[in-house]
Amino acid sequence: MSQPVRILLVDDDEVDRMICRRALARLEPQPVFADAASAEEALRYVQAHEVDGVLLDYRLPDMDGLDLLDRLAERSADERMAVIMLTGAGDLTVAVEAMRRGASDYLAKDADGRFQALVPTIVQRAMRQRELQRARWRAEQELAQHRLELSDLAQRLMVQEKALVRRMAQALHDRLGQTLAAIRLGFDAAVAAQGGQTTPAAARQLRRVDALIDQAVREVRQVLVELRPPLLDEHGLVAALDNELRSRAPGDGEVELRLEPQPAAAGLRWPPDVEYAAFMIAREAIANALRHAHAASIRILLDGSPGALRLEIVDDGDGMMPGSAPSRPGHLGMVGMRERAMAIGAQYAVDSSAGGGTRVCLQWEAGS
Repeated sequence: MSQPVRILLVDDDEVDRMICRRALARLEPQPVFADAASAEEALRYVQAHEVDGVLLDYRLPDMDGLDLLDRLAERSADERMAVIMLTGAGDLTVAVEAMRRGASDYLAKDADGRFQALVPTIVQRAMRQRELQRARWRAEQELAQHRLELSDLAQRLMVQEKALVRRMAQALHDRLGQTLAAIRLGFDAAVAAQGGQTTPAAARQLRRVDALIDQAVREVRQVLVELRPPLLDEHGLVAALDNELRSRAPGDGEVELRLEPQPAAAGLRWPPDVEYAAFMIAREAIANALRHAHAASIRILLDGSPGALRLEIVDDGDGMMPGSAPSRPGHLGMVGMRERAMAIGAQYAVDSSAGGGTRVCLQWEAGS
């Protein structure tokens, strides 16, 4: 111990306190001691002072040591102290119960006072355990704070993404879409004005331009569909997923695409951010299964209640090797799905093995 520790001796027997004090005085540096002859006196002391360790006698005049141990355990993790329970020589049951309630260790007092030889070792060990526990608690707190900050950042990014996507979709629809519509009308008017009086070469060129205009219109519509999931805002997640599968099915050969909502979830609506994140995760998982896993069957399982949602995307494709994270160019793949889940405070998991297909699971609960 590099710094002196503060030890509180809680015992109504002044001789036993003196024995413990003498035994611990051999530590380097020598501890700082405080005495308490009752449980209430001990509680007042720990409220007013920082204490590193407590030697606590089981038999106190106003409260037994186990009850006081419970009171001390109510303190926050960073304020808890190492508690060594002092019991009688035959009180093994008390010692076991003390350890169950959070004591760091125990010592059985013998009539001859031989237990004092063990006091320094027991206290040193309890102090080390306390420091390790505090370090672990601080690390857990830092990790929890880090996750909270990441979740907050992911949520802000998703809000910004939705706003940007909305503006892009509006610009495509109002500007490029209208421009293409004007080009189509102008082209059709120009062709009609010619009355079919064109050379074969010009006719071929006109047909090519006509096809290019149609292709451009289709591509803009497809981009709009990808940017703004149809039906999601007005009709909800189930309708949007159903539309997504129907739009993919004709071009995906023999792949079986099935949406399997539980009856209780079929008509439910969830918060807009939750529905948006769930839809985008499902879309990404479906794309991965079709383009990378060569799946023949993809099932979307949906269940939930007004305050909870469980979404699973299950395929029978090639699966993934451990540590792999497929993604397609321009997309974040698994990383993006995880960040979307984090943004809504949901649990996200992927279960996959080479040749065994993949299961992507999203589980959200309100207030989690």
